[in-house]
Amino acid sequence: MAVVDKTDKTERLRAQLDALLHHAHENQKKLERFEAIEFKLMAAESVADLLRIIGHDYTELFKLDACSLLLEDSDLSLRRLLPESLLESAEYNFLTLLNFPVELEKLHYMSSVICTGVYHSNRHRWLMDKPDIASIAVLPLIRRGKKIGVFCCGSRDKNRFKAHAASDFLQRLSFIMAVCVENALNLERLKQSSFTDPLTQVRNRRFFDQRLPEELNRRDRAKSSISCIFLDIDHFKSVNDNHGHGVGDDVLRQVAQRVQGVLRTHDVLARYGGEEFAVLLPDTGNEEAMMAAQRIINAVNRSRIVIDKKVILTITISAGVSTIDCEQCFEDIQELGLKLLASADQALYDAKETGRNRAINAGLLALTSSVDRQDRTRQN
Repeated sequence: MAVVDKTDKTERLRAQLDALLHHAHENQKKLERFEAIEFKLMAAESVADLLRIIGHDYTELFKLDACSLLLEDSDLSLRRLLPESLLESAEYNFLTLLNFPVELEKLHYMSSVICTGVYHSNRHRWLMDKPDIASIAVLPLIRRGKKIGVFCCGSRDKNRFKAHAASDFLQRLSFIMAVCVENALNLERLKQSSFTDPLTQVRNRRFFDQRLPEELNRRDRAKSSISCIFLDIDHFKSVNDNHGHGVGDDVLRQVAQRVQGVLRTHDVLARYGGEEFAVLLPDTGNEEAMMAAQRIINAVNRSRIVIDKKVILTITISAGVSTIDCEQCFEDIQELGLKLLASADQALYDAKETGRNRAINAGLLALTSSVDRQDRTRQN
């Protein structure tokens, strides 16, 4: 009997040891997965890259059924910072920018520690609106004592995230993710500052020249029209000559604000050089572009520009408009961009020559398709 008891005890000890070894092995694999995702997060080169890692790689690696990332955006700076295409993409639909007072209040008063447990729709819907989720892990993202957002993991398995089961792994992930999100956003801000004209705070020529081929490629895929407006402040040299460059700088700033105020959020306004501005109007036909140009002219000269009590100026602006129609075929993208700009620039020159304070329409850009060129080449 004693031998049997000893055998049973040995088997129980062996089973316990096997269980401990299995648990240790599982923890080691989990640690390796966490380290792999941490390295990816820290190596992310852009906000889009970071979000792809969070929304796709992390979800796949840990076999989550859903995830959500909510970021504080009370001043709408992130909405202006992040590309419109990213915010509208289905690939990044797990991202939410919090700016409504009720959302910001919930974020402010939520617990600063990681919470895990059963998913309750009435409590968790604002964090993750997924009715088929059974359990959830809520990871607050904190930097310098302030909540910058929250990351949530969801599973259909009600036992996946048990109550009060927050692990060191999740604590570490919460910290790493908060640091990486903050760093990626700061890097994006730094990058965007290099594309911003420091005087007028609108985009600069470098940004415009980079964005133009992107929009032309998108136009080709979407089979939509695109228009360009070139703008030039009338008699700007006389402003500098008569009042000094400080007043000229104020005029540039106020004109840029007025132009920006009548454009859509996805239109691209850039200071192209000196007193010249360029506007790119995606998904915009020629007639609509002419209407936009007239709105700009009206916005600039609707009232005088006040610098101080002694300097009150009447400022006007001239515009040239050109358009590529949705049905038009075209050649090389870089060449096409140059043609669009040159056509709008020539129309602007005509506006200057015919009295200023007006918009001249260059109409649809005359294009030759690559197929037509090939046919003519064969004939020759």
